Formats: sequence, C-alpha cells, structure tokens
Amino acid sequence: MSYLTPKSVFLWLCLWSFPVFAINTIQISSEHSWAEKFDAKELKTYVQLTSDGLKLSGTAAQITLAEPLNQLRNVTFECTKAAWLTDAFHCQSGSLQFSHPELGQQQIQFSLDVSTEGEQYHIQLKNLRLDGGTVSLDISLDEQRWDVNIDAQNIPLSALQKWLPQFLDKQYIDVVNNWQPQGQISVQARFDGNLLGVSSATAKWQFTDLGFSNTTASQVAENVTMQGDVALNNTDNTWDIVAASSFTAGQVYSDPVFVDLSTSAIELSIEGKYESGLNHWTLADIKLTQPEQFTLEATAEITDNMPTKVEANVTVKTLSPFYSTWLKPFMVGTAAADLQLSGQVSSSISWSDKQHQLSATLNNVSVVDSEQRYKADKLNGELVWTNSDKPLNGYLSWQQAKLYAVDIGAGSLHTQTVKNGFKLVEETTIPVLDGELQINQLSLQQQEDKQITWSFDGLLLPISMESLTQALDWPTMHGKLSGVIPHVRYQSQQLTIDGALQVKVFDGTTVIRDLRLTDPLGVLPQLYANIDITELDLALLTKTFDVGKITGRVSGAVHNLRLSDWKPVQFDATLETSEDNPGKRVISQRAVDNLTQVGGGATGMISRSFLRFFDDFSYKRLGLSCYLRNDVCEMAGIEDADQGYYIVKGGGGLPPWIDVIGYTRRVDWADLLERIKAVQNSSGPIIE
Repeated sequence: MSYLTPKSVFLWLCLWSFPVFAINTIQISSEHSWAEKFDAKELKTYVQLTSDGLKLSGTAAQITLAEPLNQLRNVTFECTKAAWLTDAFHCQSGSLQFSHPELGQQQIQFSLDVSTEGEQYHIQLKNLRLDGGTVSLDISLDEQRWDVNIDAQNIPLSALQKWLPQFLDKQYIDVVNNWQPQGQISVQARFDGNLLGVSSATAKWQFTDLGFSNTTASQVAENVTMQGDVALNNTDNTWDIVAASSFTAGQVYSDPVFVDLSTSAIELSIEGKYESGLNHWTLADIKLTQPEQFTLEATAEITDNMPTKVEANVTVKTLSPFYSTWLKPFMVGTAAADLQLSGQVSSSISWSDKQHQLSATLNNVSVVDSEQRYKADKLNGELVWTNSDKPLNGYLSWQQAKLYAVDIGAGSLHTQTVKNGFKLVEETTIPVLDGELQINQLSLQQQEDKQITWSFDGLLLPISMESLTQALDWPTMHGKLSGVIPHVRYQSQQLTIDGALQVKVFDGTTVIRDLRLTDPLGVLPQLYANIDITELDLALLTKTFDVGKITGRVSGAVHNLRLSDWKPVQFDATLETSEDNPGKRVISQRAVDNLTQVGGGATGMISRSFLRFFDDFSYKRLGLSCYLRNDVCEMAGIEDADQGYYIVKGGGGLPPWIDVIGYTRRVDWADLLERIKAVQNSSGPIIE
C-alpha cells in the first residue's frame, strides 16, 4: 500500500524534471488520498510532458467529498497546459467525468489557478448538468476575501428539491414538498464575502412554467413566467436591499383571488434595509403595479416579523377590472357581491400599532348593483376614517341615485371623522321622488368588537303616492306619504325606526309603527312592522284597483307583519267597515262577484238570477281578514255564516240587499294571490 503525500509528489516531479532521465510519463498510484475530507479509492495520477507543456490526468474508482456531493464514482480527470511551480499551480483547460447517485453521469470543464504563497485560488466549473439544466461556477478566494459567480440555466425545480435536505430543516422541506413546485429556474448570481460571511450579492432570475399547489388547493399557480433581480450589501450586519420582479404570464389563484397574468401583468419593486441584530426591516420604497388597473406605493417597518408602521398610497386607474379581480371575491354574500363600476379612486393609508388614518378620493365613480337594489351616478368626494383625537373633514356628493325603485336626486353630505366614528356636520336635505328626506342628525361608530352602528333623525317631507306607486309599479294611489323619523338606528345588521310613518292615502290615514329591517342590503332582508289603517275611502280604493265599485269607509290593521326578501311570510290582517260611518254604503254587481271569488265561492251567480237587473246593492257591513302563517292564509269575515263567513252583510240602505259569503277558510297564499290577480284582470260578470 502506498500513500500519496505532498512531499512524495514534489519528489516525483523533481525526478521527472531531472535532465539525465528521458522520462515522458510518471504514474502515481494510491489506494487512498491523504486529505481529511477527501478520500479517493484506487487513485491513479499521470504526469506527462507534452509539446504544449505539462499534462495531468488520472482516474479513481471513487472519490468521497464533503456534503452535499458525498461520493463520486468512476472519476476521470485531465488537465492540459498545466503549470506546476514552486508556489503556484495552473490548469487552463481541464475536464472531469464522474457518475453520481443524484447528478447522474457528468462531464465538466474546469480551470484552476492556485497560488500557495498568497493562498489565492480561482476555480471555474462549466456545464454541470441538472435534469436538463446546466450550472457553471466561478470561484475566487484568498486569505481575506472570496467571491462566487453562479450561472444556472433552465434548472427544473424538481431537481433542486433533491438537494434541499442538505441545506434546510425538515419543517421547511415538508412545506416545500407539500407545495409540489414545478417549472424551471435560470439564475445569474454573484456573492462576495470575507471571513465574517457574505458582504454583498447580486442576482437575476427567471422562472418559466412555474407551478405549485398546496394540499388544500387554496394557493395554486400554473405556467407562470416570473423574472427579477436583487442587490444586497452588508455593512455592520445591516443589509441594504434593492429588488424587483415582474409576473408576465400564467395564472395564479390565492383564495379567493384569481389573476390571469397573461392579460394583466404584475410588477413589484422594493428598496430598504434589514438590521439582522434587531430583526428589523425598514422598507423605504415599495411599488406594486398592475399597469392597466392600479399602482401602490408604500413604506413599511417590520420588527420580529410583525409590521409596526405602514404608509401607502393606492391609485385605481380603472375601477371595473380592479373590483372584479381584487374586491369582488371578498364580497360574496354581501350587498356588494356583484357590481358594475366605473370611475377612478385614489386612497392613502397611514397605520401604526397605535394609530391609523385612511382616506379615499372618488372621481366620477358610478355604482350599479346587478340585483337592482341600488345605484349611484357620479360619486365624488373625500372619504376619511381615523382612530385619533384629531378630527378629519370629509364629504360625498352624487348626481343621482336609486334605492330599489325609489329615485334619489342630487345631494351631498359633509362629515367629520374622529375616534373610529363620524357625524354629519350640518343638516342635509336629499330629494326623494317629488318629496324630500331631511336628515337632522347622522352618526356612525365602530365599536370595540368591530361592529358598526349608525343612527339618524330626520323628517320625511310629503311624497305623492302617485309618484311612489308609479316607481314601485303598483296601481296608482292618491295622497301623500310623510312622517317624522325621530330616531333610526342600525346595529348588528338590523335597522330599527322609532316613532311612526304616517301615510295619507285614499282619504284615510295609515300609520306604520315598530318598523325594523334586518340585513337590508343582504341576500335575504327581513322587514317587520305593525300597520294601523283608519277611514279609507272604499270608492277611491276600488277605483284605483278596478275591482268594481264599493262606497263607504273601512278601518283595520296589519299586525305582526314580516317580509322575507320583500315577500310576505307572516301577518295578521283585518279590514272592515268603520263603526262610525254614516255614509252611503253601496256595492256593485262586479264587486260582489270579485269578492265571492276571493272567498272561494261560485262566481257569476248574480248574472244567472233576477238580481242581474240591478247594478248596485246596499250593504250594512263588510270585512275580510287573513292570518298568514307557513304560506297558508286563515280567512274570515265580519261574522260566521251557516256554511262559511260573511264578507258582505246586506242591509243598511234601500233594497235590493245582498250577502257575500266566503267558503274557504284555509287557502295557500300563492292560490290567494292568483285569485286576487284574476279579480284585477276580470272584466266583471256577463249580464244576459
């Protein structure tokens, strides 16, 4: 067994260079090398003098290196144009072949310059192959400094995964493996350092066909193209950082946002510094842009991975695509779930762990709800919010708006914001149809549990029932809608109105009390109220709905009213002749027939009897009630009959008299609505 040592190598070289011997080639064999972390089995080294100079070559069955390379097998190396001086060694052109369990069969070109006197080394490695990609290294080092240049082209991310256990803790390896990364990366990087570590670094990279997915598929990317660069400089454990990247192709989904980068690229740049001793980031310039949609400029400070201060300005250039991409996914189940938007918005945010301030400037913004619940045109203003003690002034104006079918005219609000709340600074009048809503007080407050409450006091100045019924596509009614609104409050998604709304219609009075509305702009709004009706003129009422003539007056109530999604699901409704009503009470043949149909009786009976010769009949009392529960209406009249209930009781005036009897006690609400529609569409009985 022989051992290769520096002295033995030097002795062999001296003998080889002695002029007495005509030796062209020297072979040195060793079962093992001498280096502590370098073990070569069956190593054979050849030193040959050629016309171009010194040539070194050799083979080894196996070479063991430090991690992560470990073992190289079937090693062959060759170095032409080598120069071996007393204090230096140079190899201008070398090649190395080996096989490796992870790297496979490799053939690498290298060059080597070594100065033992100054302990200076320069190594170049070219064309290391990684699953179809290539890596080249350029390494220089001396006693004080070192630098490494890396040129990696089209390296599959799956190939890099094999090497992660050599550099990362298991918890990070598991995270990467769970994300199943795919695609290729190309990197050109340079690292400079000294005995203390890395002092500076620069890199340019590009990902192609990048893809990943976590186990829940809440974070997914496909066919992403990303390029960027970074520059780092370390001074006294403080890193100066300049980085930029752009995403120009592919699709990314981050629950719930989906972005098609092929149609709208994203660019990001960051400048700042990191103080490693304090674990503190100071990001002085952050820019995030999607050129067709928005621009964000920000600064931030982060300590122990928690933000402590953020300043940001966002300019939304085109509101419609910005809403579709970045806002709409978060609005599912809210009143803003599906909007059509136009205009521009710019906003600013100032946030710290103790204080925050937000503002948004609206420029000709238009909003249309696809469910036709609301719309607003040409919104302009400055919306502000703060938790500080210093008040901020804001305002909002609009050209026109609509809440459901009710038109709202041009108006404006001037507000003051302080301590997570705002209030109206002056009384405001807003046009509503042909009347007005006067707001005397309006305030909003965010509670400690983040719930929003608001309230206002006001006055509803007379709105004509003609304009309201026309807007709601109801039969035309006459009269006025007005009322004092002493206190309206919204809390826990519930709108409650104290006081009463008074409606003057059909020459009578309708008073709405205990009105409350839950989730008013949500998917399933619920309305509750109690309604009292006094002295309605039946002549005006029946003329409006064209169901046949009835004279007299009625009073009644609709109590325990509940509307779900604006459809009745519960109420206790009664309507009957007023007790103190001395006026003439007459009902036409057509009205009798229609009331009979509503009550479930046979229609057309009058036209088949001698009463067909009379157009009108006198009656003493009339009334009808419906108690709605579970889509079934329990019906009744003014009193019970032998086989049903009286809707109309004859008498009072001169004959002829007539009774109208209802026979159906329980009727499906849908069927009752169909009967009422049939009555409205009926032309009346045919007289023969």
